[in-house]
Amino acid sequence: MSTAKQVEELADRLSACADSIHARVMQDIRRHAGGEVPESEQAAARALLDAEIELRQRANRLYADAAACIVSALGQPQQKLVQLTADAAARITQITRIGDGITLVARLLGLAAAAATGQVAPILVALERLKAQLDVVSAHAAPTAPAA
Repeated sequence: MSTAKQVEELADRLSACADSIHARVMQDIRRHAGGEVPESEQAAARALLDAEIELRQRANRLYADAAACIVSALGQPQQKLVQLTADAAARITQITRIGDGITLVARLLGLAAAAATGQVAPILVALERLKAQLDVVSAHAAPTAPAA
């Protein structure tokens, strides 16, 4: 994130993640075909929609503050950062456990907040946490082996 354009690219990816969150929540709601949605699913949907709004707000702040958010000492290739957020947006549609989804969204919010600080250490921690959560989501989405 050594240029304003790269900070804007991260903001674009965070916005794409927010789009994926919204699409996933709407898909889950439509799955009930106009019927009653259980209270636990309603609570989870509200939490995810709140997180979507916060993620969009943080992305918008990155757009506004792009020049001030440049982190030249990050040591991480921009493509790795962009790929992680792209993976997150894609994995949101594959989540099978609601807790995984909520934690993934929290990790994205953490990355957005860390990026806004412009400080290397919080960004690196946020990237590692995001990668770890993506690994958890992948493990839970993987098909289970048939019993012998």
